[in-house]
Amino acid sequence: MQMTRRFVLCVALAWAGPAAAQEPFPTLPLRVSVAEVDGTRVVDDAWIAERVHWANRIFEPAGVSVEVHEIVALDERHARLESRAHRHALGGRMADDVINVFVVASLRDVDDPTRLRMGVHWRPRGFPGAHLVIVSQTAGETVLAHELGHFFGNRQHSETPGNIMSYDRGDGAPFFDEAQIDIIRRFARRFLRTGELRPLARAAGATTRASGSM
Repeated sequence: MQMTRRFVLCVALAWAGPAAAQEPFPTLPLRVSVAEVDGTRVVDDAWIAERVHWANRIFEPAGVSVEVHEIVALDERHARLESRAHRHALGGRMADDVINVFVVASLRDVDDPTRLRMGVHWRPRGFPGAHLVIVSQTAGETVLAHELGHFFGNRQHSETPGNIMSYDRGDGAPFFDEAQIDIIRRFARRFLRTGELRPLARAAGATTRASGSM
């Protein structure tokens, strides 16, 4: 009986799969600024919710989760980002203590103007230490998670298929490796310690939506 139990335990450990999620951090707030074109937002709430869902699913092993705290309208002049100057201009539309995500109609690759990008992590000029995430309306469901991976300190892309920081997403579920998870947790601790990010204040109520342009 004892040998049988040991065998079962060894088999269970061998097939346990990915390590359990780390001790979670407090939920962190997203402020999503959505560009409007002809008075209509380029994406709807369901589009945003799906990408946030995937981000939380992929970040779960790191113990990091995000939630939309506020959705605001972004003026049409910011809907199509064609240059570095256009990206830098978003710095003046950022809020404090949150992860600023901008959803736009199109995002030009500033290094290769013949291409359009689906997302980018950006540091706007003139705002020391500030950084933000830009996602195009063409972005797939895991692009936000990829850009948040950069936001949380993973600067390099991976060459491992299936890794969320790789351009080759592979056939399985996207994932962070252990080294990437360590970086994410280190940056999350730093953001919370310095006050760059503050935990979501659940007592404030449901997600807020601000009308009008910024």
